[in-house]
Amino acid sequence: MGYNLGVDLGTTFVAAAIARDGRTEMCTLGSQTVVSPAVVYFTEESRLAFGDAAERRALSRPDRVERAFKRRLGDPTPVVLGGVPHAVTALMAAQLRDVLDTVARVEGGPPDRVALTYPATWGPYRRELFEEVPRLAGLHDHVTLTEPEAAAAFYGASRLLGEGDTLAVYDLGGGTFDATVLRKRGGAVEVAGDPDGMERLGGIDFDEAILQWIDYRHDGALADLDLSAPPAAAAMARLRQECVQAKEALSADVETTIPVLLPHRHFFARLTRAEFEGLIRASVESTIGTLVRAVHTARLDVGQLSGVLLVGGSSRIPLVERMVAAETGRPTVTDAHPKYAVALGAAIVAGLRPATSVPSPRFAPEPAPAPVPAAAPVVLPPPRRRRLPVVLAVLAAVALLAGTPLYLVERETGKLRAAPVAVTPAATVVTTALAAGPAAVAVPSLGRPITLAHPPDFVAATPDGRRLYIASGEQTVSVLDVATGTVTSEIPTPGPARFVSFSPDGRYAYVSLWDQRDGQVHAVSVLDTDDNTITKTFPVRTRPFLAAVTPDGKWLYVPNHDGHTVTVIDAERLTQVTEITVPPEPHYVSFSVDGTRAYVADHESDKISVVDTATRQVLTNIGVGRSPHAVEQNPHRPLLINVNWDDDTVSLIDTAADRVDRTVKVGDHPLNVRWSADGRYAYVVNSGSDNVSVVRADTRQVTATLPTGNAPTSIAVLPDGTRAYVTNSRDKTLTVLNLTR
Repeated sequence: MGYNLGVDLGTTFVAAAIARDGRTEMCTLGSQTVVSPAVVYFTEESRLAFGDAAERRALSRPDRVERAFKRRLGDPTPVVLGGVPHAVTALMAAQLRDVLDTVARVEGGPPDRVALTYPATWGPYRRELFEEVPRLAGLHDHVTLTEPEAAAAFYGASRLLGEGDTLAVYDLGGGTFDATVLRKRGGAVEVAGDPDGMERLGGIDFDEAILQWIDYRHDGALADLDLSAPPAAAAMARLRQECVQAKEALSADVETTIPVLLPHRHFFARLTRAEFEGLIRASVESTIGTLVRAVHTARLDVGQLSGVLLVGGSSRIPLVERMVAAETGRPTVTDAHPKYAVALGAAIVAGLRPATSVPSPRFAPEPAPAPVPAAAPVVLPPPRRRRLPVVLAVLAAVALLAGTPLYLVERETGKLRAAPVAVTPAATVVTTALAAGPAAVAVPSLGRPITLAHPPDFVAATPDGRRLYIASGEQTVSVLDVATGTVTSEIPTPGPARFVSFSPDGRYAYVSLWDQRDGQVHAVSVLDTDDNTITKTFPVRTRPFLAAVTPDGKWLYVPNHDGHTVTVIDAERLTQVTEITVPPEPHYVSFSVDGTRAYVADHESDKISVVDTATRQVLTNIGVGRSPHAVEQNPHRPLLINVNWDDDTVSLIDTAADRVDRTVKVGDHPLNVRWSADGRYAYVVNSGSDNVSVVRADTRQVTATLPTGNAPTSIAVLPDGTRAYVTNSRDKTLTVLNLTR
């Protein structure tokens, strides 16, 4: 008897489901679990092994194993296993073939139809590469759909939605985050608005946070390892598995112990749930902001939702449910098997599309088959056309395996619209945004500068990474589309625009205004980023420098440069609540990841003030170098960095002890600083020497000095960590830094 197959090739797990005779069930892919780990191992016999078989061999030969390789799709660098390069498309195709063969052995034959899923955040180029995966696996007729679309199909069939209900789906998986809104109307379940998501955020990033925490708490024990030595590489592979198990254990327990067995040092690291939650809180906060944006694209407020459905294995972390419920104020629904929903929905969709001509798979009876109720029709967006020639992906694979440099970057907007990509005679595809890649590197490369109409003084990236807002020091804020590298809007302001900051959800921008000449203007304008209009301008005591919003989005802290106060504004009512007295001339404000502390750079006092945000009292003042100007909290470590303008140094501050841990020499007159998205490096803008110093967080050393334009003043790092933009005030340009290559 025929059946339809849905396959979810996830970042950390692979799942498959079948639909037959109005019933759906999962297929057991793992030796002990329904899902299979997304791991590949290149054997000594030059074969590729996947899943549990690969996991068992990973510890003995870590140089032959790769996890989460789906994240590398679109990265021109091949995956090297045992010294042999492999294109990611080839690895994913072999992984898919392994799934098809496993299911076929159980079911006794191939499926009638196959549906494959991919993240909603993927742009045209990676979708094109993904289309090559089934072809290379021997599937010539298939259906592809986004993971939120598959989830919509599953929950539409499950009758979770009543007529008129709207449900937000919060899908936090192993490597990506997706958010979408489902609406039931006229008996049909439809995707409302535009699905949104985050490229490089999921369970494996939480594992990495635990690993970095161990390294930090134990004096750089991991940074000192020589990973080219087999014993050290094997020890690190074991420790990564221990970090995964610790993360999962903390969903049920309040603390866990991690054995750290290094070649020359053995110890145990005790991690509490509270400490773990502190490591990931900012990341979870950012997913909620993305969820809210997805809701807004459906022309809804979160208060109009019937509830929020938590999907994906990482959504089982207790902090996630607590924060989603607290921030949205809506009921949360946790699926009994959050890893299964996408595969089950894909199986349902496979049965709705035209038949394929594919040889395929079969299933085991776990979990027990459940009858599918008379399903509500599922309204999905129209299939996306293939926009790039198939030969492009083949060319990419050939070039990679031949060792030929091939730079592939997609030009796309945040709404998954394609732009032309041209292949030059040198087989180079030129674009503007690298969508996937490795972690931040020690020596970033330089991109092509962007020319502007106004001298840029300050730049900030929106939380979704799609736009840059540039204050010119004139009565204008320019909005630059990151995908195209062009200015799309010029927003007039009631005074000279100096600094820009954003609410966590990106809905509002706060523009600091002041007049250098007569000092008559000192105010903050609130800008609605949906239509780029100013909704309110309110005065503050003196010239406002860079304002900052608390991680929960409720309070705006405005440092008053010519005095010794920080004004606290209610971000919802836009009214002043209080003023906090600090040492003279506060410049920048940065918050701890959990929002309990505010750090204020006091320029004329050579201090960093530590403020308790609950009591709004200064707890202590930390002495740093001369003329601290900017300050920034590391997103993953208890580490603060500030620039010292007159010392040509940066101070690295241990926030657990509130003391300077190291002072590092950088370029002349450092003015601004930002951390990489993964917290490994800080980028220091040296206005006096026209360059950027790259400072490594764990070693506290400068790893590179990169040239900029004339008189650089600020830097913005995209949330996905791929690029940074430096304002050059005398050149009217932005220097572009490629942070992951």
